[in-house]
Amino acid sequence: MKRLIKTVTFDLHKSMFRKTYLFQCVLIACVCMISQVDILRNMYMGFSMQGYDLIGVYNFIIHYDRFKILLLVIVASVYSGSFCREYHSNSLRYILQRSGIKFYVLSKYISILVSGLTAYIAGLICALMIWRTKIPFVEPGMAFFGTDQYFSFESLTPREHPFLWLTATAVLSALSMLLLCCAGFYISLYLKDIFIIICMPAVLYFCFTGLSSLFPELFFLPSYGNNVALISGHMWVNYGYKVCVNIREAFVRCAG
Repeated sequence: MKRLIKTVTFDLHKSMFRKTYLFQCVLIACVCMISQVDILRNMYMGFSMQGYDLIGVYNFIIHYDRFKILLLVIVASVYSGSFCREYHSNSLRYILQRSGIKFYVLSKYISILVSGLTAYIAGLICALMIWRTKIPFVEPGMAFFGTDQYFSFESLTPREHPFLWLTATAVLSALSMLLLCCAGFYISLYLKDIFIIICMPAVLYFCFTGLSSLFPELFFLPSYGNNVALISGHMWVNYGYKVCVNIREAFVRCAG
């Protein structure tokens, strides 16, 4: 366990304590803001912001944003290509001698998840703070969400618990991207080109999107908060049920 902790600490230091990491956080914030360029124009040209709130803006980003692929590439660039860097710098042998193969791989997955999630959340917070200067957190008079959009989150509705809803949805959205980044790291063990590995999550995203008719919502974690409410007041029971339903449906369709 001490060896694992030491290896994870080493990887997290390599992934997060560098100038490019701060630049990647800023890039994520910029992509989020550019994706809502109409809102930026209205903000800084003094137009009315009536009808906008942060909850609605973020919901649009994660469900309809055409810049989602670019976000995937930026998050993947944080640490998914670390194996390629170590392999080509001839330092891999010494790192493996110190950590062992099992702890090395486990540490990489943990570091990809932690550093990627932190970068995504930091960039998102920066974008939200800028928007917050002109846009309210919640606009009570507007109904951005129909009730069917958060049925399994019925005890965590965005109007009554906006901060908790935004936090849960942002973490789930980031985990969707980070699962693809972890898959990209696994592929890097065979394809040792860092540029291919950084773009691999976006390629996988396109592939899974193409399979969406066969496996609806299976690879997009925020969607599991939608359209199912079996036990009133038990949000995470409903959420877990929908995850199981989608996984079971995927296996049934593959077997058929």
